[in-house]
Amino acid sequence: MALLHEKKVHRAARPHAGPAHRHSPIRNVLVVDDSVDAADSLGALLQAWGYHVTVAHDGPAALAATQDTQPDIALLDIDMPAMDGYELAAHLRFQPGCEQLPIVAITGSGSPDDIRRSRAKGFSAHLVKPVSAASLRTLLA
Repeated sequence: MALLHEKKVHRAARPHAGPAHRHSPIRNVLVVDDSVDAADSLGALLQAWGYHVTVAHDGPAALAATQDTQPDIALLDIDMPAMDGYELAAHLRFQPGCEQLPIVAITGSGSPDDIRRSRAKGFSAHLVKPVSAASLRTLLA
């Protein structure tokens, strides 16, 4: 399963839902992580589950991607160079159609202060890497 590369944005082809996903709506998921392996692996997993996935490796690429595909949820790494996840989340909120977008922190930082900060910055949830598949499924359900 290969993800298509366009600049620093990766778009997965819209998969056909398998029998287990017949009753679940396909959702557009934006995954942003400067770790190429982490972002692509998460994108591939989500694609295998039947989601349409857009993967970006930095904030500007993620913002450009939302011009073409409006996500239903954004999964953002916090610690990224140039534009961190907090700044990206603030910019996403100003994108047309993304004002109420659920934004989830997926990061290696999970102290109580980190979780409080992400909540204060408007994140809907805070998951610590490595994220379990069960936690991710629960979040997306």
